[in-house]
Amino acid sequence: MCEAAMPLVRRIATLVLRRLPAHFSIDDLVGDGCVGLLRAMDRFDPSYGVAFETWATRIIRGSMLNGLRRMDVVPERVRRDARNLDAARWRIALEAGAAPDDRSAAASAGLTTQKLRSVQLALRSAAVLSLDAPLHGEAAPEGAVFGDLIAADEPDPSQRVADTNARHVVSCAVRSLSPRDRSIVAAFYSGNITFREIGKRLGISKQRVSQIHNRALRGLRGALTAARYDA
Repeated sequence: MCEAAMPLVRRIATLVLRRLPAHFSIDDLVGDGCVGLLRAMDRFDPSYGVAFETWATRIIRGSMLNGLRRMDVVPERVRRDARNLDAARWRIALEAGAAPDDRSAAASAGLTTQKLRSVQLALRSAAVLSLDAPLHGEAAPEGAVFGDLIAADEPDPSQRVADTNARHVVSCAVRSLSPRDRSIVAAFYSGNITFREIGKRLGISKQRVSQIHNRALRGLRGALTAARYDA
């Protein structure tokens, strides 16, 4: 009986899907519709004098709508207020011959100013935007899309390559120093110790460590400058 009624479920899902935005899938509707079909089979009684298809259609469609409500981020009461607001707006437009403002439509629908703002905020928050939708405006670069506005969790690939290359160049420049110059630079910048402590380790004065440090920095600047021009 379920297999025989599956075309009915798909037919109802197709009709419901026509009234939904493009991002909805028919598979979700069919899944909820099958649950409704099973419920209709359990409750059907031929003594009601109603054809099974007529009986099941309403339950299947209701199950699909309930599934859509569960997926909706906007509460049903807000949707109801929004429908009442739209109905009031159309009613006033037909009577006055001009589109009313939001406050007039809200007053006609029995909504307070605070509730009007809540409805507008909820509907704006629930609006679905495609990440591939193009950006508009004079300041938008040509070919830019909404996805370009979202910050990535990972660094930009080009920036990662640039950082890797910079570390490689600096590493090569440091290796070009003499062993003692290299040890002083490593101890000062990586070990976070003072010139006095470095001098004690090497058996030289703090002033001599400072001189070697300055000489090492000049050597690094020269090596990095040469590497930049070679690149």
